[in-house]
Amino acid sequence: MSHIAPAGTRTYRSDLRAEQAEATRSRILDAAIRVLARGIATLSMPDVAREAGVSLPTVYRHFGTKQELLDAIYPHAERRAGLGELVTPRSIGELREGIRRLLDHLDAFDDLARAAMASPGAAEVRHRSMPRRLGLIRAMLDTIEPPLPPAARDRVARLVVILTSSSALRTWRDHLEISPSQVAEEVEATILASIDAAREEGR
Repeated sequence: MSHIAPAGTRTYRSDLRAEQAEATRSRILDAAIRVLARGIATLSMPDVAREAGVSLPTVYRHFGTKQELLDAIYPHAERRAGLGELVTPRSIGELREGIRRLLDHLDAFDDLARAAMASPGAAEVRHRSMPRRLGLIRAMLDTIEPPLPPAARDRVARLVVILTSSSALRTWRDHLEISPSQVAEEVEATILASIDAAREEGR
């Protein structure tokens, strides 16, 4: 015999179960970062399960495919480092301040996250996150007046991806030994010069 809950009765929801699921998900992502940090060429779901101390079905319960896991790694590392609080520049005018804030936060990546992002396997993670990054940068470049032709905009967007990558920003700061404010100025000037060049080409 089935029982019908009286009207107004709340359905059962376990906050504890939700917290445990989120903790397990975070544990799996931390394990994926540790696996990547070992410098392996590719990330495997069984390796992640072993590293996390969970079963393979548990990994698949949280991440249905390897691609889903790869898609989640970089945002997880960003959250751990506090980078999720950063606002993506929506215009060229906001770019300099965005770069300066990003540089301030880059040191928040711990050694493990840095090693993971520098590993051969991290190429998969970067590849998966690239369409999103390019989309955000194209949206920023679409605010330019007069607008750049699509091919020129895409070329400038690719340059912005390179210039604002964490490795490039660290090179500006650490190898050239200039302050975050100077790095932001230099990167902005380089991007503005590329936009001007793209405009000249279109004339």
